[in-house]
Formats: sequence, structure tokens, C-alpha cells
Amino acid sequence: MSETRVLVLRHGQSEGNVAQVWTSSLEGYPLTERGREQARAAGERLVDRGVTAIYASPLPRAQQTAQEVGSVLGLTVETLPGVHELDVGIHEGGHDDAVGPVALEVFSAWWRDEDLTAGFPGGETGQQIVDRMRTALDSVADRHEGETAVVVSHGGAMAVGIQWLCDNLDAMFVSQHILANCELVELRRDADGWRCDVWAGLQRD
Repeated sequence: MSETRVLVLRHGQSEGNVAQVWTSSLEGYPLTERGREQARAAGERLVDRGVTAIYASPLPRAQQTAQEVGSVLGLTVETLPGVHELDVGIHEGGHDDAVGPVALEVFSAWWRDEDLTAGFPGGETGQQIVDRMRTALDSVADRHEGETAVVVSHGGAMAVGIQWLCDNLDAMFVSQHILANCELVELRRDADGWRCDVWAGLQRD
């Protein structure tokens, strides 16, 4: 199996980020102008990386981020099911003041207790997020063996799904380095499986 690189990018700043709203709705929120600028800058940083394909979650903020990146790289965006944001269930559309404390409990269960059966009430379990992220990223690596592809996803799904995908990531590290808008996680898949080379500019062993 040839070494394949998948660069997973968190979307740019959205109107939902500014309003501090938790949402995984397909209607979603568009990018702010700052978010578009962040996405174009991310594209510029990838110009010399030999990227051959770009994918995005179906949510508007990810699609718009990928379109800005793709315009810089000269690539057409393909939609990738499975890398959308985590489903917060009954808290969909809720403000961070109310949802934040619930999220701390849920992520604590996933990270501290390693209990992937936990989840937001009415939403997904950790295991469901891990499984769909793995399936989606495997599909990209299978399609682009020996190449480099970009996937635009979401902070929550990346923090859970990628942490459990790569043996050289752990909950302590990920929880201390929550991804900001348009930060990048550089993954590599070869015959030994998945590894994270860089998390938001930080090299991993």
C-alpha cells in the first residue's frame, strides 16, 4: 500500500461561530467574510502540497470553505458524507451558555472515561462519530492512494473521530489543543494504518 496523505481542515469562521450556536443542521450557517479570508489563506498554504482532490462535509460552512480553498488550488469540490459535525440532538440550535456545560460532560465521557456509548441526548454516540469519520476518511485514502487530498470537516467531529483513528493521538493532547477555524490536521495512511503527522502546526511522533 502506497503512503497517502489526507489533510483535514476545520471550516472557516461561520455566522454560527460568532453567535455561539451549536448546530449540525444541513441548513447551517454561512461563512463570515473573515471565514472566507481564512479559507483563502488556508488554500494559499496548500499550494505547494501537491493536493489532487478536495472534499467537504455537506454543511454550508464546510462547502463554502472548500470552495474558497478549491478556487486557490484549481480543484472542484466533492461532497463527502460522514465528516459532518457531531449531532447534538435536543440541543440543536442552542446557545453555548446552555450547551457548553452539557458538552463538557459528553466529551469528558468520551475522553476521560473512554465511553463511546455516551452522547448528547437525542444525538449521536461517540462510537457513531468515530465509525462514520473512519469510513469517510478511508474512502478518500482508497480513492487517492499515493496522493494528497484535502477534507473540510468540523471541530467536534475531528476532535473525536480523528483522535480515535490515530494511535499516536490521545485525549489529553487533543483536549488541550482544540482546533480553531481553518486549522489543519495532517494525516498519513500506509500499510500500518493511520497516523497524525501534524495537529494544528504541532508535530506528532
